[in-house]
Amino acid sequence: MTINAEGPIRVQILLWDGVELLDFAGPAEVFSAAGFAIEAVSVGQQPILSQGFLRVEPTGRPGSGDPPHIFVVPGGASDRASRDPEIRAAVLAMASCVPILFSVCTGALVLARAGLLEGLEATTWHGALDELRACSAGISVQEGVRWVDQGHIVTAAGVSAGIDAALHLVERLRGEALRTSVARYMEYGP
Repeated sequence: MTINAEGPIRVQILLWDGVELLDFAGPAEVFSAAGFAIEAVSVGQQPILSQGFLRVEPTGRPGSGDPPHIFVVPGGASDRASRDPEIRAAVLAMASCVPILFSVCTGALVLARAGLLEGLEATTWHGALDELRACSAGISVQEGVRWVDQGHIVTAAGVSAGIDAALHLVERLRGEALRTSVARYMEYGP
């Protein structure tokens, strides 16, 4: 699937119990301010509990409705998420049909454990770099970077780096002017 430069860009963000709030809320804010259509999804569609205090009610399942252009896999409780067969199946299914698979923080571990980062450069939260390396020798783990864009797969380091990578995707898909406008709206400096 390609992304029509003129049509609406659809984003689905995968949620599960324990997901890191800013890993999904930061990029969601960027994409929303850019005018992208966003949907929070989960494999069970039941309300999820982010970080033990915020209840979020997803509105669909991965791949429901119009196919998304960007599928976001945030971090937080990523060990649990990567071992959940339904989440793993959903991530693998979405990886095969979306133009951009985007992980934030330890969401990269979910992608790695599903075999999606083989032969690619990737990054994650600084505290999980060794864990990402341990997933496979076939992953070229990048340290000291905010995000890595490998075309189909974009990985971001921890929390605020997800905002940086989302802004990068806005620029990649809709141009520098929109990226600058969104960052200014958010009062997000370089």
